[in-house]
Amino acid sequence: MSFDSPISHKPASAITFKVLALLPAFFLVSTSAVAAIIVGPGVNHTIDPNDPISDYFVDNGVLNAGEVTTRSLTGQAGAVLNLDGTTVNGNSGDHGILLTESQATIQRATVTADTTALWLSRAPSAMQGSTVTATDSIFFGGEAGGMVTGLSTLTLVNSELRGTNAGSVGLDSRGGDVRALAGTLISGGKTGVRMTNDANGQGTNTLLVDGSIIEGRTEEAILVEGGVQGATIQVQNNSVLRAGNGILLKVKGASTAAMNVVGSALEGNVQVLENSSVELSFRGASMVGDILREDGSTANVTMNNGSSFTGRLNDSNLTLDQSSLTMVDNDSIDNLSMNDGLVNFGTPGAQRANRQLDVGTLDGDGIIGMQGNFQTGESDLLKANTANGDFELAVNASGKDATSPRQLTLVQIANNNADFALLGGRVDVGTFEYDLEKRTNASGETEYFLNPTDRLTSGAQAVAALFQTALTVSYGELKSLENRMSELQANDKLHGLWVRPYGNKWIVDGSSSGVGYRQQQQGFTMGGDTRLGDSRWTVGMLAGYSKSDLDLAGGTSAEVNSFYFGPYFGWLNPDNGYYVDGALKFNHFRNESKVRMSDGKRAEGDYSNSAVSAIVEGGRNFDLGDGWFAKPSAQVSAAVIQGKNYRLDNDMEAEGDRTHSLRTKLGVMAGRSIDLGDTRVRPYGRVAMVHEFASNDNSVRVNGNSINNNLAGTGFEAGVGMTVSLSEKLNLDVGVDYAKGKNIEQPVAATFGLNYQF
Repeated sequence: MSFDSPISHKPASAITFKVLALLPAFFLVSTSAVAAIIVGPGVNHTIDPNDPISDYFVDNGVLNAGEVTTRSLTGQAGAVLNLDGTTVNGNSGDHGILLTESQATIQRATVTADTTALWLSRAPSAMQGSTVTATDSIFFGGEAGGMVTGLSTLTLVNSELRGTNAGSVGLDSRGGDVRALAGTLISGGKTGVRMTNDANGQGTNTLLVDGSIIEGRTEEAILVEGGVQGATIQVQNNSVLRAGNGILLKVKGASTAAMNVVGSALEGNVQVLENSSVELSFRGASMVGDILREDGSTANVTMNNGSSFTGRLNDSNLTLDQSSLTMVDNDSIDNLSMNDGLVNFGTPGAQRANRQLDVGTLDGDGIIGMQGNFQTGESDLLKANTANGDFELAVNASGKDATSPRQLTLVQIANNNADFALLGGRVDVGTFEYDLEKRTNASGETEYFLNPTDRLTSGAQAVAALFQTALTVSYGELKSLENRMSELQANDKLHGLWVRPYGNKWIVDGSSSGVGYRQQQQGFTMGGDTRLGDSRWTVGMLAGYSKSDLDLAGGTSAEVNSFYFGPYFGWLNPDNGYYVDGALKFNHFRNESKVRMSDGKRAEGDYSNSAVSAIVEGGRNFDLGDGWFAKPSAQVSAAVIQGKNYRLDNDMEAEGDRTHSLRTKLGVMAGRSIDLGDTRVRPYGRVAMVHEFASNDNSVRVNGNSINNNLAGTGFEAGVGMTVSLSEKLNLDVGVDYAKGKNIEQPVAATFGLNYQF
């Protein structure tokens, strides 16, 4: 029979041997308080609450105990213990419960002992150990909460196994199979779980931690030592390993162990010493800590199913299968294999750059997140002896320009068979983008480096586009007023109320300025006007709102909300058809940009500004007979938009000067009025030549860099429409236009009007 001490490996106390020597040839004897009650073969004994407190020795019999108090319990040779609510106070210097080739079912028990509270053992030559299932129970032992030798199995459910002395262990596993389930705590004054070899080399040394805690209060949580081969540890379902010295798992003494972590988050280190080896596998789990590997020892780390490792590998081997590594300092990895993996040179978004990762062999595919300090020229560096596969470099973007743009080396490979590219195809650095290029350095290594270009970043484009958009917003709003003025010239009513919803689209060509975007505007204008007595003058007031959405390359967008009002007038000579129209419009713009930078992060900025614009048109209406008409016209419009300085939250600075526009338009409108009885329709078409004079003087600066924001040039407009008189007082109209300028196209401008005239 094995009686190894859980801590010292010395023979157990003489008291145990004295008890065994007292075995008489009877099955059940009640003795004094210092003698044991013996349950012999075939006997099924239940402790009565009125029985004296005593030790029990069960030899191939059955002992049942409810809510009673006993001293030490010992079972051997197929003994069975059934405890429910029992309190076991071990004798001085002795165990609490000792089972040899026996089994026990323990519920709601409290067991205390000076040495080991719960001891599962077997005889040295036996090929069968002991089996215990303990539920909702507490085991406190001075030297060990529990000991499990080879071929024995201990299952703990919502229980506590605690070593109480300073140098104690929670569990001393010597080849045993232990399962800590559903809220179990295994805690040692020194080590939580110690795994060593069985005295006869039997057993598997397996530990399952499921929704439970392993705790070493002053040293490691789990210790594998003494030449153990193939120890297996499974940590799952939000289990916790805690260590007073920060070592979650220590493997030493030429031992080997494998720890599989599933659905749990570990914080602490793994230490591998004295020619030992460890296999760490993570599935849907995480670890924050370091692999502390001594020369001559090995560590292999495999991350699966979205797992993450944050810390140092120190020349371990690492496999990232749809998982990630986050470096905390310079590091080295012997073999790094990636399958859709991610390596971050530091916490994403952190400002430090110049970490270095040295890799022996790099294989597979994935993303490598790096940082560059474009102000100092420092950057993270990946160095590898051999590289195979396909990798994308994700480099942090910046809203600030480099003080002195320069090349930044990111990768150096001695024997390169891999392809490297930039994630997103570019790196945004303030106003301009950087590209990834390849070269061979003086040492014959393949280098990949960032090289500055003169292409505008998405942030710079958004800033410039917002300043430019104010013009198209303002002129799009005036379009609805132009149509209203035409209606005034076509009727002789004294007063009118009207509303006009509209929608406009623009495409701005960025080939010359680098600022290309699509703009979509929706809004409405409403107003009221009246004839001034019997004169030829009509005056009115308008007000409206429009929203413009800008779509730029790379997922960047901007928005302009415009609120406006102003007076307008019309003059018409009914005798010869000459007319003059005009309006003054005041705008308040609320502008917002949402920039998607090359590294996927968002930058935002907003500002408000105001504008004033005016339009005057003169022409003549010609009655061509039979309802046909023609109207040649000349128009001059002008706008002044307030300049503004503002900053995006990525520190990009934008400066916009006051924007000016002067535009002329020469056109002709022609159509026919058709009387259909109670309804009259008036279809028409129009064409015009347009020239923009002043916008080529406008200036936009991003981080001090001037950007050409020029929409000057000559273009044309063409459109068709129809007015329908539903009654003497109520008219409907609809119009669709197309326009094309030097650097801008308006694929569609649609208006719909409702007019009430009296």
